[in-house]
Amino acid sequence: MNIVILGAGEIGSYLAAVLAEEQHSVTLIDKDPTILEKVSQKTDVATLLGYGSRWKLLDTLIESEPDIFIAMTGDDETNLVSCSIAKNLGYPKTVARVKEIGFLARSRLDFGRLFYVDHFIGAEVLAANDILKSIINPEDLAIENFAHGAIQMRTIVVSDKWKQTDIRLSDLKLPEEMIIGLIRRKKIDPKNPDKIIEKVIFPHGNDHIEVGDEITVLGETKFMQDIHAFFKIEQKKPKSVVIVGASTVGVRLAHILEMRNIYVKIIEHDINRCKEIADLLPKSTVINEDGKNLDFLASEQIQDVDAFVACTNRDEENFLISSIGKHIGCKKVISLISNTSFASILKANDIKFSVSERVNIANRISSIIHEEKIISIATLCDNKAKVLEIKVSENCELVGIPLSELSAKLPEKLIIAAIENRGRIMIGKGNRIISPGDTLIINTSPEILAELQVLF
Repeated sequence: MNIVILGAGEIGSYLAAVLAEEQHSVTLIDKDPTILEKVSQKTDVATLLGYGSRWKLLDTLIESEPDIFIAMTGDDETNLVSCSIAKNLGYPKTVARVKEIGFLARSRLDFGRLFYVDHFIGAEVLAANDILKSIINPEDLAIENFAHGAIQMRTIVVSDKWKQTDIRLSDLKLPEEMIIGLIRRKKIDPKNPDKIIEKVIFPHGNDHIEVGDEITVLGETKFMQDIHAFFKIEQKKPKSVVIVGASTVGVRLAHILEMRNIYVKIIEHDINRCKEIADLLPKSTVINEDGKNLDFLASEQIQDVDAFVACTNRDEENFLISSIGKHIGCKKVISLISNTSFASILKANDIKFSVSERVNIANRISSIIHEEKIISIATLCDNKAKVLEIKVSENCELVGIPLSELSAKLPEKLIIAAIENRGRIMIGKGNRIISPGDTLIINTSPEILAELQVLF
């Protein structure tokens, strides 16, 4: 597919790299030649210097027959104007990133029609929801919903209290409504004790689970709470959260937590911003203070809260603030980052992080690009695996064959976890068959996404 992206910032560059890896033809536009040069050195994309809001630049690309125009700059107005120009020039589909939540809300104004935008994406809303999952489900590393909420995916760490390790999955008495879709295993390299070897397994019947594995379980949503009891994981519901930084993400997160009756305290150093959000968040406590002030944080007894979230607009500040929170003794610390170079250090210090401003946008764009068949996509294991919903076409050669007999026809790194047939949900056991029009929930490796279009 021929894709044009406006904005080579952190999100735009990441998106370009992901789409290029999926074998799409990508053209990246930006006004900064230095950024474009750095991107072109690392990624196989075409770059174009200029302003996306100038129609002649977009018009020159029409000859290459672009399939989609994606505006990913950090300015809402630039994104909206450029989408409007692109659509009127003949680009078939337009996508705009917006920060203002008002563009995403339903109202009597149809902003999509007004600005010729086919799809709006709110990076900050996605980030807030991603952090929320870690707060609400503290024992789960990840949680996603599929099939309109009927199927849920949870990633958990197998504790040493679980005594069924080394049992083959085919012999494991997992509840009928669930299936193991992925195993992420980390081992110390026997040749180099300072090195960790990571293995991502798309499990089949002969595989087994070990203590310390990160496992991804899929099943009917109404039964998924049972996995904590099955794997001997204790649950604790959050009652209080401290957020440092009244960024758009932080305020959105606080608003969602208020609706769930969770007590929120926001710490923000800008007095004007404090006054602004105090009216927006009537149930939260807003404090004007520097979130890096260790003595202040200690005096607020933040070690007793259920979650401490560093949510400013700067990665460096979030990194420092989350480290201070961990130093004081907070059991659950979450840092909002856009630069994944911090990820390994945060993990080493037992600090959770959200990079969903980039990753969730990439997943949303992938589902838009493949929307004829692929309905939604979620990323696992730092983009080493994906979970997606895909429609089965009338011409699919796999219909009518039991899943147990399909292994020879399917890639090794592909698991059919669940089937939705006319509203009925079936977990992907060996005796299930797929039919035209079914929606499949699939665990797979990113490099075979294009192959799925042919398979199904």
